[in-house]
Amino acid sequence: MSKLRNRRPSPAMVVALAALIVALAGTAYAAQTINGGAIKKQTIGGGKLKKKTLTGFQINTNKLGVVPTAKRATHTYWAVVNNPTGAGNATLARASDAGVTAAEGGGAVAVTFPVNVSGCANVAGRNNAGTTVPGAGYAQTNSSAANANAVEVRTRDDKGAEVDADFHLIVVCP
Repeated sequence: MSKLRNRRPSPAMVVALAALIVALAGTAYAAQTINGGAIKKQTIGGGKLKKKTLTGFQINTNKLGVVPTAKRATHTYWAVVNNPTGAGNATLARASDAGVTAAEGGGAVAVTFPVNVSGCANVAGRNNAGTTVPGAGYAQTNSSAANANAVEVRTRDDKGAEVDADFHLIVVCP
């Protein structure tokens, strides 16, 4: 009998094993029941989140500041101009801002913006405001010597001869 008594666990060991089992069961239960819906808003700091786990759905974009390189997008202007062949009357189909105008004169179309665009990059391409395929050719841009708010656009056919044609113009300012 004395041998059996020596092999029995002490009361402290029994209490320790019971505590271990309860702790493991509680952790397993919590792992199954706690999810994103159980977490209160604004209780977890950004440093405690796993990287690349948030999507745009979880982020309030209204509280984000301006991304430094996104400032460029606020200084981008564009215009779509209809300039029917032989008609000599360019018209603005649509533009990025109110106050953009297009006027033909001297073999070029002057597209005028509501701001100074003389120090901006600009590019134009032959295209049209509709869905038909544009004619072959290209468009050339030049800052207007007469107006700092304007860009002059000349359209040419595939052989380089000046021709009235529709175009799209984009201006990106620093």
